[in-house]
Amino acid sequence: MLIAEFAAAAKAGQKTIFDTLDELYLVHGLHASDQLSIRVADLGLLDAMMNRLRVSAPDSFGGSAVETFRDLAEGTEQLPPTDGLLYLTKDRTRVIIRPSGTEPKLKCYLEVIRSVGSAAELPEARQGARAALDAVLTDVREALGL
Repeated sequence: MLIAEFAAAAKAGQKTIFDTLDELYLVHGLHASDQLSIRVADLGLLDAMMNRLRVSAPDSFGGSAVETFRDLAEGTEQLPPTDGLLYLTKDRTRVIIRPSGTEPKLKCYLEVIRSVGSAAELPEARQGARAALDAVLTDVREALGL
């Protein structure tokens, strides 16, 4: 329902949803995301991968230094304890890694944010974001020993 309302509002302003998203990117930066799911036959591998990251946390992703590392098993003011790890880098890249609650797999969520000064910069920002995600993905795989 919310998307339908969003589309209707865009249409009323003689814009597309994509036009409206582009306007938001100019204000808030271009947010691009990806994920990696690693299915395992042995559930013990999930614990091993999570422990590997807890003991030897990566110091960068995609060439950007990790500024914040949170072991979500400790809980936060906003979240109860959960088996997950959160990394925030200097350039606002975010990596969240956790075991699936329903399947034998590890889930990795990746987000990069690229500043955009003008609409003309959007294509380059999209390409740069994709390249950054690919670099982060490579680093996540390496950190997991894959």
